[in-house]
Amino acid sequence: MIKVKWENHQIAKDTKLPSGWVFFCFKKEDLTLWCGFTPNIKQRLNNISRKADQDESVKTASLTAEYVEITPYSRSLDALFHYKVFVQENNPPFQDITAPWREYVYLALDAYRFPFITIQSDTNEDWTYAGPWRSRFFLMDIMDSISRILKLPFCETSYHPCEKLDKGICRGYCEALNDENEVEDQELLDRLESLLWEAYLHPDNGILELLTQEKEKYFNELEFDKEDLINREVENFARYRDWLKFLYITKTLSYKMEDFGVENGLLSWCKFKDKIYTFPTEQFYYRPNEKLAINLTKTDEARLLYEYYTQHYKG
Repeated sequence: MIKVKWENHQIAKDTKLPSGWVFFCFKKEDLTLWCGFTPNIKQRLNNISRKADQDESVKTASLTAEYVEITPYSRSLDALFHYKVFVQENNPPFQDITAPWREYVYLALDAYRFPFITIQSDTNEDWTYAGPWRSRFFLMDIMDSISRILKLPFCETSYHPCEKLDKGICRGYCEALNDENEVEDQELLDRLESLLWEAYLHPDNGILELLTQEKEKYFNELEFDKEDLINREVENFARYRDWLKFLYITKTLSYKMEDFGVENGLLSWCKFKDKIYTFPTEQFYYRPNEKLAINLTKTDEARLLYEYYTQHYKG
């Protein structure tokens, strides 16, 4: 474990930080204010500094802290075990205020409601939801690419129709709604619903393969500038597909290993420092429109356990 001074929302610039997975605690004297686990402690500290400048509650927590304790681990799961045990035993006062999931977002779809596809911070309405996703900007890139490739809606104005229809980069699905946003062309919007579901909610929809073929064509034709431009889209859709598969599986993912168990995607017990710890099984009730939505607060835990399963579990 290393101890690093925290002052004015940052550590000293010449501080050497460990690489790889760590468990960390922000403290004032002997009181733990909040804790977390991360594969990149430098990035996490930078994010906390940024949020302290933007959010008064985070600023208050950051100003209260005097130092950070950092414990490196060679295995991601050990950092998670430390985190789960510590939170259960200590209940730090600023835990939720500083949590990274506060910036996560959901993709929301509704083919019969303008703007048809949007990004939301929760699942409280009756859209069809998928997520959460860790980056709003990543989702916007995906929406922009799909709208360009398939000419599906990516409405960036509060009114319709917009200039995208005049430019021929949109098929004008909004014209199936009247001025009061009521449905006038049911058949057109039924078709839109099928297209949105296929494009956004089906992992193997063919978009990634289409982009990969385009990338290879540019490479073979020695058009390297075009290849570089499309390479980012290929990477984005590979990430999107991987995350979508995670959302399909995680709620029913259960498995056991020698030192831990997973039930419905979350840690049910673990062995940490030669002691067995159990964690209450939380019941999350999801509506039919939340089939691909999981609880914000459990996203990082569920993702880590899913990644371990896909990489190591032998069945």
